[in-house]
Order: sequence, then C-alpha cells, then structure tokens
Amino acid sequence: MKKFVTRLKAVAEKLGLQAKLADKSLSAEEQKQIVAEYHKIHGEGSFDADKAEFEAEQKTAKENAALQATFASVAQELGVDVTAEQAKTPEGQAKILGAISDLKETITKMGAQSQDPKPEATVVAPVAVTGLHTAEAAFGIKHPFYATTKRYNRILVEGKITGTPSKADRDALEADVTAYAEGLTARYAELKEAGLLTAIRQGTVDLTALSSDTEIGTRQFNIRRDMLIARIVTLPSLADIFPTVSNVQSGQVVTNVLLSEVSQSYQAGEVFKGGAEFLPEKAIVHDAMAKVLFEDMKQLEYSYLNYLNREGSDPVKWTLIEWIILQLAIQINNERVTRSIVGCRVEPVKGQASPANFASTGVLWRLISLFEGKKLLPFMDSALADYSAADFGDVVVAFVEKIKTVQPELGKKMVIYLNATHIPMYRKWYRATFGKDTDFEGEAKNKVPYHDNPIKWVPNMGNLKFMFATIEGNIELLQNVPGEEYNTKFERHLEEVMAYSYWKEGSSVSFVGKVFATLAALIANAGEGQYVFMNWPTIDIAPDATTPSVKDGAGADLGFLLKTGANTKATAITDILGAKAGVVYRIECGSTTNASTIAKSGKFSELTAAWEPAAVGAYLKVYYNPTTEKFMEVGRG
Repeated sequence: MKKFVTRLKAVAEKLGLQAKLADKSLSAEEQKQIVAEYHKIHGEGSFDADKAEFEAEQKTAKENAALQATFASVAQELGVDVTAEQAKTPEGQAKILGAISDLKETITKMGAQSQDPKPEATVVAPVAVTGLHTAEAAFGIKHPFYATTKRYNRILVEGKITGTPSKADRDALEADVTAYAEGLTARYAELKEAGLLTAIRQGTVDLTALSSDTEIGTRQFNIRRDMLIARIVTLPSLADIFPTVSNVQSGQVVTNVLLSEVSQSYQAGEVFKGGAEFLPEKAIVHDAMAKVLFEDMKQLEYSYLNYLNREGSDPVKWTLIEWIILQLAIQINNERVTRSIVGCRVEPVKGQASPANFASTGVLWRLISLFEGKKLLPFMDSALADYSAADFGDVVVAFVEKIKTVQPELGKKMVIYLNATHIPMYRKWYRATFGKDTDFEGEAKNKVPYHDNPIKWVPNMGNLKFMFATIEGNIELLQNVPGEEYNTKFERHLEEVMAYSYWKEGSSVSFVGKVFATLAALIANAGEGQYVFMNWPTIDIAPDATTPSVKDGAGADLGFLLKTGANTKATAITDILGAKAGVVYRIECGSTTNASTIAKSGKFSELTAAWEPAAVGAYLKVYYNPTTEKFMEVGRG
C-alpha cells in the first residue's frame, strides 16, 4: 500500500509540487507533469498500475472495516445481545444473521403492500471534458477527434513536436478542421435559433444531454464544442446595442408605410382623407472573408506549442484545431465589432489585400449614406457638432430638445447613441453640474438629464463626436448564416497551409422617412416625418487652407468629415494631413465662394477626375493608400 504513496510523494517533491499535492490544489497541467515524471522514473504505465494496486488494497481494508461496523450497527438496531467486539467474531456475526433471517417474513409482507413499481427518473451524470490526457486520447475523451493517433493531439498531450508532418498528417488536419468547423457553425446557428446564445454565455445552459447518443465520447465532444462556442460568444459584442438580423443574402428590401392624417369629423358618404406612402429601405450585406497563410505546418505547430507554454493559466487547453478556430474567431470578432460601427464598404483592388474596415458598411457610414440619398437630414448646427467635458451634457440635452421640436411625441421614445470613449468626459460634466459627490451610474449614466430618453454608449468610435438617435431596434446589424465566419476551411499548397472563411455582413435602418428629389428639398423639409436624427461633426477647413489636417494639436483624430468654407482666393487642396490607412474621408463643399478644389495630380493623381464642386453640399470621398502614398477615390456626389 505504501509503494504508490511513497513514489508519488517523491515525484511531487522532485517537481516542487509537494505542497500542492498535500492540499489537493494541483492544476490539470501539474497533474500531467507528475504522471509523466512518474512514468519516466518507474516505467511507462507504472502510474496506473501502482494506483490500481493501491486502490484495490484501500478498497479491501475499507470493505472489512465497513462490514464489521455494519454488523455492530445491525446488532444494536435488532437488539441482539452482542457487543461491538463480539460482532467482529464469526460467532457474533452468526447471531446477527439469525436475527436478520427472522425478519424475512415481515419484510415480504411489507413488500406486498408497497407502491406500484415506477421507472426511476433518468439521471445523466456529468462528464469530464478537460481531464487528464491518456496515452490514447487528449483529455481522456474517447472520440476520434481527440485520438492521439493524430499528430495535432500528440503535440497537445506530449507538449513537444517530434518529426516532420507526413502527407497523412496534413490530410487528417485538413479534413478534421473542415468537418469540425462545419459542425461548429451548424451548432452556433442552432443555439441562436433556439435563443440560447445569451444563456450559454452566462453558463446557464444544461450541457449534460446534448444528444440522444449515449456514447460517452460523443457527449464529451458535443460539450467541448459548446464550451468553444461559449468562449466565442463572450467576446466583445454589440448585441445589447443593435439587434442582428439573419438570413439576409443580398439586398433585401424592407418596406415601411408612412400614414398621413386620417381622422376627421363624422359625416355620411364617401368623404375620404389621408393615405399611405410606401417607403422601401434596402438592407444590404457585403461579402467578407478572412484568409490566413502559414508558411508550413511546422510553423503552425510551433505557434500552437508556444500558446500552450504561454497560456498556462487558461483553465481550458484547446486542441490545435479548436485553437486555430478560436484565434481566428477572436480576431474576426474584434475587427467586425469595429467595422459594424465605422466600416465603409470599398470595393477591393483585384489582387490586393484591403483594410478590415472596407469589408462592409457600418452604422455611421450607413447614416451618412442616408443623408447622401436625401432621406436623413442631420442637424448641421455648429453648436451640436462639438463638445468637451465643460459642455458635453448640455450639448446632448440640446440635441434631444431639438429632436422633440421636430418630432414632439416620437422624440420622447428615442434612444440617444453616444460615443463610449467619451464616458469619462460625460462623467466630469455631470459631476461638475450636479455635484462632485453624485454617483455617476444607473440613471445618471444611462438617461439624458431632464429627459427620459435612454442613452446607449457605442464602442469603437474612436474620438468621433457623433450623436444619433432613433427608436430602439430601428438600426440593425445584418448577416446571412449565424456563425458563418467560424466555418473555417483548411487547404494545403506545397508547404503552405491556408485557413479561410467567408461570410456576409452589413447594417441597415428599417425606417428613416421620406426620400426627396434634391438636397434643397430635404433641407426645406427640416426633418419633418424623420425617424432618425444625427449631428454633423465636421472638421471645418480654415479659409485658403491647402493641406487640412484630421488631427488636433495633440495628435488625436478629429474625424473623417471635412467641410470647406469661403476662401479669399482660388484654393486647391493638395493633401490631407494625418490621414490613416483604412479610413474613408469625406470632403464636402461648404461654400462656393472661391470654392476649394482638388486637381487630378500629386497625391490625388488617382482620382477619376478633378473635383470642382459647383454647389454647396457637393462631396468627394477618398481613402489613403500608404503603399502608393496616394488618395484613392471612393465616390462623389
């Protein structure tokens, strides 16, 4: 009995883990180290053999002690004149057994009067999915996906890379990645359809019976897959700000109805009043993709092994395939939540990689496109275009009150969307206005002062001072298949390994208002009947300036909306200082007095033509290509 304990203590002491062994605080990784060292010293398989021998001896001792204790207890309950010591002897035990025999008749009678037999409730025991590795399976999960006959699992179990990947290793990895990713996407869509993504993020989904298959390995596989989805859905999300609409495959038309006044005094006859105007809005998604190239499979394996060594504190270790999908998911998610706010779709140049923000159009540029489409009139007031810690809240209140002037009733129900980066600025204003000891949480943080309009703080807006408002749920994020971006494909080309996935995404506003034929007509309407409002935080270009900057004196970004003004002489813009890659800049004509122009030359030589605005409101959209150091045209109007 002492052999196993003695050997185990010696191994733990050698590894410096004796204290953790004593107080039972060993991590899974540390347990694995002890087993490996035990095998190294006493031979392969010695740990399990010694442990089994130890447990058998323990069991026998416990059974003997339990049996003796049972006899003593039974003797006491039956009133048999046998002492505790006598109960340990064959004679004393014979007396007790005789007394038990006398109870048989009584027990039989009682059994005949018992309740009708009923099936017991099915109990599904929880299964371990992050346990110790065995020689046959990662985490001890007896499922083909975790078999150590596969190279990627051996790296996980052994913690080292041996040999060079064979063709069979490459084929297995390629096939398993594709199969696993397809199943993951299908399961993600299933959970979303069932409304369980929030529950799985909160850890309240019962994972003990994921399928009717009673084979333990299949259940373990399903549970680990849901664990991976649970990790993915805990990544930063916009779900509590904008709802996501699925199954949008191209350009889906959403038709809304605007009713004019219909009520009137009663009178007989066909006296009609009012009518309905149908206002179609197009929900547009764009194709996006992720393609990552690894120089060879060894490079991929070393990257994974470095992760295992570096992330020792992670309670869940992922197999190579799970790790690849999770790492891609983290990166895609982070880029997508940013793009969903500030992205602007730009058609890629054939054969050239494009910035992440150009893959689809986010909320801000969707609102701007509605202005360009003459459906949404921003508040152009300069007083609403900028704010600081000294007046942030005052500007928000003025914004809300202006909305309610245009839409008195609807304005009361609107949600106000503000830049989450500026929460500290808003907090400073609030405490300066209402008292330094005011707790800036709850209503103070999430409701407009003096009004009941809720505030939603939008992340990933950088330093932009955009404010917008609409009915909750009116702005939506779009996709086709939920989890489509996690359907990673794997492909080999010579020594290289490629991982890639495709998906669709976009944003839309379901109800905006009437469309007008001209900008002048939109301005004349002054927002009447409009269901979305926004400010217009432009960077006003100084008179006669030829190289406007999109950064302030401290180097902070000011935005991407530039507006020219009246000039004292003919002025040609030759550069935009501080322009960054991956950002679309919109230059708007604010005055036709010596209107600023842009020639098709220098940094703007790639324009389709020179920009020579003839009217206020004319605009040009460009982005900066750092490779060519040129500005590329996106559109004009």
